[in-house]
Amino acid sequence: MNSRIQLVRSGAEHPHRPRVLRPTRSDRPRVGRPHAVPLPRTALLAHALPRIDWSDTYAVLVPTGARLADAQEWADAVFHAPPPWLRVLFGLRELVVRVLGIERGGSHVFDTVCRTSNEVLLGVDQNHLGYRVSVLVEPERVVLSTVVELRNRRGAAYFAVVRRIHPFVVGSMLTRAARAMAASA
Repeated sequence: MNSRIQLVRSGAEHPHRPRVLRPTRSDRPRVGRPHAVPLPRTALLAHALPRIDWSDTYAVLVPTGARLADAQEWADAVFHAPPPWLRVLFGLRELVVRVLGIERGGSHVFDTVCRTSNEVLLGVDQNHLGYRVSVLVEPERVVLSTVVELRNRRGAAYFAVVRRIHPFVVGSMLTRAARAMAASA
């Protein structure tokens, strides 16, 4: 949850009256809207990669009364139905990496690596970097975490660009999946 706090005066402006601190309305997560959260400590993420050079984590609240699907259904909703603009972006990525001499992604980059009853781990190992994405289903929210291991200078250069747009892409994909899952409930 965002740590911004709005300063609100209680009652009349009086020098001896204490100030009351309350979270602002915009600081509260809304259902279906991704928000940044700390990286969860799960068994799958703990052993996902030998080293973690970068990570980010976003959660989305599940609507009250919605069917809480299993982690694989959420992973499929997030990664196997991207919006058209994102398919174009992935296509451009494939052209750019060919020029830079980086391995192409292909259709296997979001394949399931392992799973538990409430978490799915997806990802791939390539020469320039390895990454894992965890889709963790909790009672009231779904948490999507990405961890990356940079393996050489090409990977570091490539990821310097990717990490700038990654939060926007993940947020869009998670929002789209939340809407799809709520509609199927």
